[in-house]
Amino acid sequence: MRNIIRPYVPILRWRPAEIAAVEKLFPEDRDKITPLIEFIMPAPSIDRETREVKKTPKEKFLEKLPGVATSLLKSCGREPVFIDVHLLDSDIRATSFKEILSSSSDLDLFSIPVIYVIPVTSTDADMETRKIAVNYAKESGHGLCIRIDKSHLKDTDLSKHLTDFIEVNKLNISDLDLLIDLRIIDSGTEAAEVVKSLNLLPNLDGWRSFIVSGGAFPKDLTNFNSGEVHQLERTEWKLWNDICDTITSRTPFFSDYTTQHPIYEYVAAIGSASIRYTDDEKWYIFRGKKPGHIDRKTGIKGPGREQYIAHAQTLVKRDFYKLDKYSFGDAEVSRIASPENIKPGSPTTWLTVSINHHLTLAAHQTSSLDGVPEEHS
Repeated sequence: MRNIIRPYVPILRWRPAEIAAVEKLFPEDRDKITPLIEFIMPAPSIDRETREVKKTPKEKFLEKLPGVATSLLKSCGREPVFIDVHLLDSDIRATSFKEILSSSSDLDLFSIPVIYVIPVTSTDADMETRKIAVNYAKESGHGLCIRIDKSHLKDTDLSKHLTDFIEVNKLNISDLDLLIDLRIIDSGTEAAEVVKSLNLLPNLDGWRSFIVSGGAFPKDLTNFNSGEVHQLERTEWKLWNDICDTITSRTPFFSDYTTQHPIYEYVAAIGSASIRYTDDEKWYIFRGKKPGHIDRKTGIKGPGREQYIAHAQTLVKRDFYKLDKYSFGDAEVSRIASPENIKPGSPTTWLTVSINHHLTLAAHQTSSLDGVPEEHS
């Protein structure tokens, strides 16, 4: 039986920049990943003059909900994609999950290629959301992903909970994916301790796929001085490699949060004009200042978005730059760095660039591993 799950599972939020990063992957690189999409509550709409809320996050999300299936088709096509709704408000979580899954199935009837959606749930998800995920998994034949976070990994009853969940819901373990999400990973996260817990998981060879995820990118860039290029270790990549070298059971697939922090928080403030670039073992952070920031002491207005052009021109001269043919993101870096260009791009542009490049690089890193699944058909 062919394994439809690719060896790299990036966790992405349902935001324009991140979805565009997937959509703009080169086909040969898109074939190497199975994205996990986390649906999130959008920012409220605020009236610029009165500063009053015009639309609440819930109103905005429900307004966009009918178009989700079409957007999924555009960005993911027929390739498998995991869908997770645990970050949505509890009162709309189950109904939104049901509509996303059912609308994806309805769209299948009229579209080629079809959408291959795999629902994500956990053993402690609310009963209604879990029921919707299980029913869809059975009806669609697409299977189900069970996501376990770090706080439950050392639970002495975890193995029994997983086994009971499978038996009670009459699921076939060969149709299930097991995702262990370590969330925030730092230098204190020991591979030996993680492996000790992983080796206690039930029947690892029986699952359709076994995935270990986590992220080390910081919450924000406030600890990095502006006007400098900083290096940051890809700690989750090192940890995952150490796990693969240590584990005595099944080798897991790799998963991360790309160049985003593992814990999602909505931030209303405008950030600095900085860019993030992934290399094999490190991230490089080209730290800028908040565009148009006025110094309180001097009253002098700082640089604007043209900082992005300067960052791009610095990046293309570095030996770790992968050149413009490497990915859509790298082509954009080269375009923005060109002498004739005067358009710096927006924060959304640079988030797409950063994540698209990261997805490409991580896909290349993991596709060379032993045990890569066969092509999906």
